[in-house]
Amino acid sequence: MSPTMALEDVRTYGYGPGGGLPLFVEPERPGSWESIDQVVSWFSAHRPELDRLATDVGAVVLRGFPIHDTADFNALVDGYPAPTFGYSGGATPRVAIAGRAYEATRSPAGMQLKLHQEMAYLPNYPARLAFFCKTPPATGGETIIGDMRRVDAAIRPEFRARVKEHGVFYGRNFRDPDWSCGDETLDSFHVPWTLAFATTDRHKAEADCDAMGLAWEWVDGSLSTSYRSRGFVDHPDTGQEIWFNQIATQSSTVKNLGSEKVLHYPEYYGDRPRPWDTRYGDGTPIDPDDVDSLYTLLDDAIVAFPWQHGDVMFVDNYNTAHGRNPYTGTRDVQVALLGGEVS
Repeated sequence: MSPTMALEDVRTYGYGPGGGLPLFVEPERPGSWESIDQVVSWFSAHRPELDRLATDVGAVVLRGFPIHDTADFNALVDGYPAPTFGYSGGATPRVAIAGRAYEATRSPAGMQLKLHQEMAYLPNYPARLAFFCKTPPATGGETIIGDMRRVDAAIRPEFRARVKEHGVFYGRNFRDPDWSCGDETLDSFHVPWTLAFATTDRHKAEADCDAMGLAWEWVDGSLSTSYRSRGFVDHPDTGQEIWFNQIATQSSTVKNLGSEKVLHYPEYYGDRPRPWDTRYGDGTPIDPDDVDSLYTLLDDAIVAFPWQHGDVMFVDNYNTAHGRNPYTGTRDVQVALLGGEVS
């Protein structure tokens, strides 16, 4: 469906010089929308068209509508099914705010979170994401996005073929909540199991792992899990095969974590399990040069638009990766995980 399609009472336009990702949808007459109920009614009526646009373009941003707080955001996304396991087993530190809304992340403000498809390291993941900007930061803090169809087409053919043949193994460790390696950045990646599974009950965490199809074991108060994925998905709407994994973001490389962090890993962790052990599905290591080649492709795909209060961005989690730029000031960007297949 064309990004220039007509929707009642709104105008649409692509971002940036190319007029592409994301597609913005704004009221035709600023100030003409008076209540969130009016927005929800309109959104519900046009959701199939907007969802198709999000698939085609990669992301759609609603801007200039009376969406002011978490309650408004929840009202807007309430019509979508929720993923079965929510954010259980997630890799980023975040907590639920209210209803469907989570913190986007608690990672330190000075970090850039690299482009990734949400929860691609798990058997269950959301089909879409919705981001809501309640408070834009003083500087930076964009929720960066990038077209993974473009990235997939540029991946080294031999590397892509090996992932397709063997898949991806994710060994992940969730640290003891009473233990810290002493570095804020590394701790932000090494999420405590109590936060990742939103419980202090070991049996509940174990049951969640079993339900999700994760192998698990307890190691010195930490929880280690393992899972093998295809490394690709077939988009449920288009049928297109898409690179879908977190090799880039769950590998301990210099380009991912910085040379100082990687070189001093033994000092931070000693004999304790490290956050990640990402390999080919047959257990063989992935060549660091192949992993490093992904960062240039991901960086080249980045689109970063400045947030405005009340913006809501819907992202197709198959076709579009997301991340976050460093920022200063107070930033309140919230996220909802939207389940169900794209249609």
